[in-house]
Amino acid sequence: MLPLRLRRVAGHEGRLNDALFQPAARAPPLHQHTLVFFGGDVQDYPEVMQAHRDNRNYVKWNLENTARMLGHNFPNKHILVIRPSRIEYKSFSCYDNFVPSNNAGVPEHTPTHSALHHLERLLQGVSSRIKSLPTSDLLEAVSSVTLPEEIDIEDLHNASIHPPSASKSNGAKPQAGGSQPAAHKPESDPLWWREKLALDESQLTLVGFSKGCVVLNQMIYEFHYTKTLTPGDAHMMRFMERIVDMYWLDGGHAGGKNTWITSRSLLETLTRLNVNVYIHVSPYQVQDEGRPWIGREEKVSRYLHTSAGLAHSLHMHFEVLANFKRLQDAAPASLPDSSDEDA
Repeated sequence: MLPLRLRRVAGHEGRLNDALFQPAARAPPLHQHTLVFFGGDVQDYPEVMQAHRDNRNYVKWNLENTARMLGHNFPNKHILVIRPSRIEYKSFSCYDNFVPSNNAGVPEHTPTHSALHHLERLLQGVSSRIKSLPTSDLLEAVSSVTLPEEIDIEDLHNASIHPPSASKSNGAKPQAGGSQPAAHKPESDPLWWREKLALDESQLTLVGFSKGCVVLNQMIYEFHYTKTLTPGDAHMMRFMERIVDMYWLDGGHAGGKNTWITSRSLLETLTRLNVNVYIHVSPYQVQDEGRPWIGREEKVSRYLHTSAGLAHSLHMHFEVLANFKRLQDAAPASLPDSSDEDA
């Protein structure tokens, strides 16, 4: 059953990350498009979360379910979930391969940590790994039951625990070769996407949730570094141009600063790249009295974002992840022309 787990994918200069891959449900109208997701604290493989005394309460938000949910919300995009290289105490996500971090995952942002290079190498590595998998394994993974149009994270979680067989799910008999009836497949070949899979050459949407937003923040530092200090790096400039959307979903960490980028020069570089920026927040982060800097920094950056006001609880924090696509579709973000505030 999708997504596919890929262990220890090689990236930049020996850096390794686990990744989960879910192919697009249907072909995009123009170009290949990949959504890359960086999750937050607590989120891990379901069996790891289930074994943790506290984190089992949030097991439905595991990385596999998140990949399925994103695939359902963005059916024209390949989904790639990047697991942190470290998860301290089975709770604190540390994205050391993208940004230097302490044992709580608090980042120490730097002009460059080769995060962009690492992302590109991971995309290449995942593409190569997928193409090398036996066809039988891929067919088995993609032949899982078709999900209904309207589905929530609870339904996804239940489906992953009790996946019904094709014959039980809709009363139809499987066709020869184990595939579903043609009406339930976007293409006649369920592996239509495999031959030309090149994630590093596709358009990119980057999504950070909670702690995962530190990776997107580091990307902004490296956009600025590349544009101002190494403008002759034509290869990396082309890779940056593939990034068309960036989503910050309820960003937060335990450090005393840098939850939100507030440097005008960095934000101006981001603006010049013509990246579509979307920010969704909840009171869980921006109204946390124990971490008041999050709210202050979010206000400084507010001219870039659209806020989704939700109730103050950890469950509501996760609901931002579930609802951001629906909220965006209902009320598309509009960006003011300027801001009164500076770094």
